[in-house]
Amino acid sequence: MEGEQTDALRSILRFANQHTMPVVFVNTPLTDEYLDSHRSRSEKAFQRYMLQTAERYSEFTYRDLGQAWPQGYDYFSDPSHLNRYGAYQVSHQLAQDPLIEWPQPRITEE
Repeated sequence: MEGEQTDALRSILRFANQHTMPVVFVNTPLTDEYLDSHRSRSEKAFQRYMLQTAERYSEFTYRDLGQAWPQGYDYFSDPSHLNRYGAYQVSHQLAQDPLIEWPQPRITEE
């Protein structure tokens, strides 16, 4: 996993680390139609890389939803892109994820 995208991720993570900012990366769901043998191998390599990255950077949280609904075709506009129903399900799942530290609302006095 090398190249411009990897360099950009490292740059973001260094910046986040310097400013104590959390970064959450979500690998969104894919269908079994999309994950042929070549793409499956690439996906596994990507997952290993992201898990290693999460171990290196304390502000980085990696959530893998790639295999959440391999046959949930109603959630996709095509084999690799969520439609609005799939996006809603992902957002609902993330909102309840105990590993994501969501900021607490600030209470202001009136």
